[in-house]
Amino acid sequence: MKVIFWGSSSYFSVPFLEDLINNKNIKVSYVITQPDKPSGRGLKIKPSLIKILSEKNNIKVLTPESLESDEILSIIKDIDFSIVVSYGKIIPEKIIKLHKYGMLNIHFSLLPKYRGAAPVQWCLMNGDSVTGVTIFWLDEGMDTGDIFLQEQETVTIQDDFYSLSERLIRKAKGLLYETIIRILSNQIIRIPQQGHPTYAPLLKKSDGIINWNFDAWKIHNIVRALVSWPKASTKLEFNNKILNVKILQTIPWEEKFNSNEKISCGTIIEVAKDFILVLCGNNSILKVLKLQPENKNPITAAQFICGYRVKKFDRFI
Repeated sequence: MKVIFWGSSSYFSVPFLEDLINNKNIKVSYVITQPDKPSGRGLKIKPSLIKILSEKNNIKVLTPESLESDEILSIIKDIDFSIVVSYGKIIPEKIIKLHKYGMLNIHFSLLPKYRGAAPVQWCLMNGDSVTGVTIFWLDEGMDTGDIFLQEQETVTIQDDFYSLSERLIRKAKGLLYETIIRILSNQIIRIPQQGHPTYAPLLKKSDGIINWNFDAWKIHNIVRALVSWPKASTKLEFNNKILNVKILQTIPWEEKFNSNEKISCGTIIEVAKDFILVLCGNNSILKVLKLQPENKNPITAAQFICGYRVKKFDRFI
């Protein structure tokens, strides 16, 4: 069977293209990805990992500005189905309908929950204990098409964007293999989505600004959800200085703050050997384990404490 792979994300798309290239049941005829963009300090245009992988395996790469060009339309007429993973553009209905079977999209949530661009992050931000992967047929809506296969995944309190995404990618790769086998056996599954839809819109930098009046659990969820981008950000007031800092790893403390002292949220209430305890809303406490000072590399709390001479009653603001 001839397929087209659509993907632009080095993190999410590349693992699936690697698997498809090694799948003997299908032939990846083309890869469609976003045009190359400037990157790095010099803003030089460099080929994406998707493009490099495709060309290494002698697969023709298309980077169309318009998805309704004559070249794209003529190519798709000879294709059985497409597989889409984090392509980054809305695909017109005309393109979808040209395929023999249709276009399958891999989405990292249990649709119809978390339709949109950032399902993994919003699952973590909302403190969900269960999420999953859905392979579904694209239609003209935003993540509204019929489901082919779907599978759950447990979310732990230690999970962050990276750990959860890695498990979801592994699960999705298995589901995609099964999907291809079923299509080859002419077992075409189309199950309408059921339940109340929720949405996972694009993230903004402002989503990462920590409000220390929030409960420790809410702040923890923000930290782990946004550890890739934009990262949870705050300022540390200490030694008559202000330091911009990002918080990269936390865990809620099991006990509540119990003191007659009037202390503002964001205040450091304990500095241990390898962690910092910070007072949050509702007398909850957040254990900070990893940070990133402005224009510096990420460091452990132990390194941060030693390097910046952090002490009790310094305050995040």
